[in-house]
Amino acid sequence: MSPHAQHTAGAAVAGDLDPHAPADSLNVAAIFRAHGEAFRRAHTLSDEQRHAMWSIEHCRTRTLGGHRYQCATCATEVPLYNSCLSRFCPTCQGPAQYKWIAARQQRLLPTHYFHVVFTLPAPLRPLATRSPQLIFDILFAAAAHTLLDLGRDPALLGAEMGITLVLHTWTRELTFHPHVHGIVPGGGLDTAADRWVACDPRYLFNVKKILSPVFRGKFLEALIAAYQRGAFTDDHTLDDHTFRQLITRLQSQSWVVYAKPPFDGPPQIVNYLGRYTHRTGISNGRLVSISDDAVTFRTTHGNTCTLPPPEFIRRFLLHILPHGYTKIRHYGLLAAGNVNTKLVRARELLEKNHPPPSPPATTASDCHGAEAPGDGAPADPAKPKLRCPNCAGTLFILLGPLPPTRRRRNHPPPHT
Repeated sequence: MSPHAQHTAGAAVAGDLDPHAPADSLNVAAIFRAHGEAFRRAHTLSDEQRHAMWSIEHCRTRTLGGHRYQCATCATEVPLYNSCLSRFCPTCQGPAQYKWIAARQQRLLPTHYFHVVFTLPAPLRPLATRSPQLIFDILFAAAAHTLLDLGRDPALLGAEMGITLVLHTWTRELTFHPHVHGIVPGGGLDTAADRWVACDPRYLFNVKKILSPVFRGKFLEALIAAYQRGAFTDDHTLDDHTFRQLITRLQSQSWVVYAKPPFDGPPQIVNYLGRYTHRTGISNGRLVSISDDAVTFRTTHGNTCTLPPPEFIRRFLLHILPHGYTKIRHYGLLAAGNVNTKLVRARELLEKNHPPPSPPATTASDCHGAEAPGDGAPADPAKPKLRCPNCAGTLFILLGPLPPTRRRRNHPPPHT
């Protein structure tokens, strides 16, 4: 990385970095600090994308403030800078992820489960990049109502199901591939709320004959309705003729839906989805090397992908969601209005025949970027333990705060 790149406008310089943050030479923040300013000059970004870039560049730097600690052994002073807490930052969100996993584990019913995936077809992806909030909303609604309506059908199950859906927009190569993952119990509560109706542990609904065509029909019905009410009037690439061609193409192809029992039981799928609930397209741990002209990262099966830094940044920013967009949604028995009534009743009925399992071990942590001395929190593998750079001691005295030069919740300044 060139010295000039480390000192680009709006980016943190080496002296501002938290010495206990992940090594600056191999993380996404380093790529943004080196190449972000040039990328911003060459591309038009949304406010959300600019804000995410700024937050990641300044995460665990002097800009966001922090605290000063003194080593109790050798009296060396050590700064500990604040995390940005952006939901798109690969360094942050570990504590929130653990809390989410713990909460989902507690709401698992004592029954079998299914892992479902509803994927947006390739012809719709350009439209999703231009109108992400609308297309993602339709994707959520079509997937949820496909399952809920089929579950309520007396010929199939005749019961209300519980569904948690999580939006996931990337592949391992960081390309744009929107789909929702779902956790679905294998059955539901009947309309009288006096019986749990279970489905076959190996089989939810027929994917090719039922799930896929119903999902396609619900999505296209909502998409056509949105177009007719003028939801795409600002999209100058989508006229009546182009839209009709798109619908015809989508109607003629099969839509990809996956529905199978999780490989290692319900807790496994909760842990799997937990990787995506509070993370973005790539973790720092997948980075292999960074240079002035290439970023290499791990994909699958021991393979790697190498991209020029601007292309890496472009792909990363494809997965920045609209401001405040909710990427985790609950339906049916797990909807907010039902968790204390219908979900409780379902658990009572199931536990008559299945005693509750022992609660899973969970890891909790605070929201500091590194483990503060004496906080009493269980160890968090996502955050390093504070150590003295002089004597490697781990006992510290808090000296006081380091005021930020800019609040992390504030919007980044223009042109940075």
